[in-house]
Amino acid sequence: MESRQAVDVLVIGGGIIGLASAYENLRRGRSVVLVEKARLGAGATHVAAGMLAGAAEAEPTQQAMVRLAVDSLKRYAEFVGAVESDSGLQCGYDTTGTLLVALDQDHLEHLRHAAAEHRRLGLHCEQLDAEEIRRREPRLSPKVVGGFAADEDLQVDPRALARALAAAIEARGGTLVWPARVLELESDGRWRAVVEVPGNRLEVSAERVIVAAGAWTRDAADACATLPLRPVKGQVLRLRGERLLDRVIRTPDVYILPRASGELVIGASSEEQGFDARPTAGPVLDLLYNAWRALPGVYELELDEVCVGFRPALRDHLPAIGATEHDGMYVATGHYRNGILLAPSTAALLADLMDGGDPELLKGLDPGRFAPSPGGEDTIARQG
Repeated sequence: MESRQAVDVLVIGGGIIGLASAYENLRRGRSVVLVEKARLGAGATHVAAGMLAGAAEAEPTQQAMVRLAVDSLKRYAEFVGAVESDSGLQCGYDTTGTLLVALDQDHLEHLRHAAAEHRRLGLHCEQLDAEEIRRREPRLSPKVVGGFAADEDLQVDPRALARALAAAIEARGGTLVWPARVLELESDGRWRAVVEVPGNRLEVSAERVIVAAGAWTRDAADACATLPLRPVKGQVLRLRGERLLDRVIRTPDVYILPRASGELVIGASSEEQGFDARPTAGPVLDLLYNAWRALPGVYELELDEVCVGFRPALRDHLPAIGATEHDGMYVATGHYRNGILLAPSTAALLADLMDGGDPELLKGLDPGRFAPSPGGEDTIARQG
């Protein structure tokens, strides 16, 4: 059996970037079909912790990333409000802030640099002594020597956000197709995709295509096959039991996020092992040890889940957001550690580009920066 559907935008990929892009285009009045090969919100989205910190992950030298992160952080309240209003679901959005905690003098020196970067970006970051940190979070280790309060850092529950985005997309008339495989994708002025779903085939005609398939983007469309994209394995732990924290804790070695549900999220490893989905003892040991150093009470909690995901990383660790060389095809991938944080800005700025704009914040993130030069080297190689 085969059915047909004509829409303005076809989105390939049902992680946080694909879902946010589909939702943003629906908000702008476009019709949308989103196709996901496995399960909505799977992949990196399912594993992600959900910290929203404008200066925590990006290197100060990555100014394009830093600017995008700060912009996205500012958009989050409106983004979550719209999603929750359309879906009727909560996203686990929390504005309590983050404590950057040092357990020794080396930690403290490391955190001073992080705090300076927060302040340089105009974000609040207050230095605290050990007594004040323990007053705010009494269950922290007595070994704490000091730290900083990053009050403008936020958090969201990525799994809840993905569920809410899916519901919001359907509430606005979008179509979600999963599990499904794109068998053919070609253009003759409009894009035509043949999509295989269990017991059916769907032919989608679309004016534009957005490829946002995370670490699998190279396989999703021929136009993305040359992107220097690789999966970076990450393992994250989820514990349950007595609530030990009121806010996110970060040390230079680990982050610990409390959820309203009673879940405690600990992460994350970073491993160059390709698509190896096995949870392994070494990273789990490191995460638990570093979490226990900061928060001894984790010793008594139930180990509920060991999650493995694959961050989509490009060679320069910056995302690729923009038009491809194929008319009407756009890509949004390579968000590495920052997909949840960057989702609102990625979706909005890509939609601006599709509207004919030229967003300043996308300068330096063009997917074409990896295109080979006449001499055979790509732009990034020549610059480096």
